[in-house]
Amino acid sequence: MGFENLLYEKMRSLGAATYKKFLGVEVIHNWERIFDENISANVKPVKIERGVLFVAVESSAFKDQLKFFKEEIINKINENFAEAEPLVKEIRIASALQVADKLSDKILPPAQIQKPEKLEDVTLTAEEIKSCEAQSQKISNPKLRESALQMLLSHKREQKYKLANGWHKCLRCESLCAPKEIFCGTCAIKEREIMNKKLFRIFYDAPQIKAWDAQKILLEKMPHMKEECSLAAVESARASLIQKIVSKIRFGDEESDEVLRLVALEKRLPPEKLTPAIIRRTLIDMQFDLSEQPKIQRYLSKARKK
Repeated sequence: MGFENLLYEKMRSLGAATYKKFLGVEVIHNWERIFDENISANVKPVKIERGVLFVAVESSAFKDQLKFFKEEIINKINENFAEAEPLVKEIRIASALQVADKLSDKILPPAQIQKPEKLEDVTLTAEEIKSCEAQSQKISNPKLRESALQMLLSHKREQKYKLANGWHKCLRCESLCAPKEIFCGTCAIKEREIMNKKLFRIFYDAPQIKAWDAQKILLEKMPHMKEECSLAAVESARASLIQKIVSKIRFGDEESDEVLRLVALEKRLPPEKLTPAIIRRTLIDMQFDLSEQPKIQRYLSKARKK
């Protein structure tokens, strides 16, 4: 389990109220990564309190339009952060006093506004520190409470450092990933597994298909995998499927068509162009046990009749 997932589990263990406050802070800090520019540029989150999201809207024209976006904003937040019950149920325009309180903690000295070169250079705002302290107060044991606080502060600094250096939210989950990546490490593995399964299905259904055609079909389904789905990766998937089929073939099973599919994959030929000689030669080239020759002959005899 990654550090971020561990933090979420830890905060969840502190109780529903504390966990909701934690999620509220996460919504605010990830606002621009949750919503597109049309919303994030015109609507600024102030705080979430008792299911109400207070926002600041600078444009008077957009204040009138906000009612058309309320449902979208509420649904998107709840899809990303809510669990047993919605995190946000209502949206209101924040008062001038609420906005002033929010901004007072965001005014940083020039040195802190600059992009931090090292994690040690990151400084948390008073609001961020106060939020971490509030989240840790649920723990009664002083030592554990102090450990939790340090963990929360460390996580918050790491998150700010990454965001300042171009890290962004994973395409599949809430974790941050490196600037040139679209998935975090865990999700990247899952996406590659999904890609390989889809390639297996493409080759299984059309074993004669060329690598570039299989690549084109895959990218129509998963365009975000363009960097991962190279021709080498496609051929690797074909080779893996061949090995999977080889491990399952039993030549005594005269009703199976897996041998035809195996040879079609290996030779890149449509099944109707496979002759008994091609099948036999391919099986021998693939080093099948020749002690199985009588069973192979029975299979070839059946193939000749088709």
